[in-house]
Amino acid sequence: MRQAMPRVADLLAQRRQELGAEHVNLCWRRGVLEQQPGWFYAREGAIAVGTPFVGSEVDTVLRELGAWDALRGEPLLMLKSVGADDAT
Repeated sequence: MRQAMPRVADLLAQRRQELGAEHVNLCWRRGVLEQQPGWFYAREGAIAVGTPFVGSEVDTVLRELGAWDALRGEPLLMLKSVGADDAT
């Protein structure tokens, strides 16, 4: 991931320090490996990893950020909030 998405990899390292590696790893497993929406989604340039978040507000935000990302080249990283119900 570091080679393909270096800025997202940097964001992930920051989130591991801020939120704890256990939480970030749980989000990765649920969103990437198990393809559950609302856990992990990242984009950098033309590359996306994870499962998009769902819901009308989130969909709108993602579309807006996606358009902004395409113009600005900024990375996008979305993780489920710490303490959110992880039974889903």
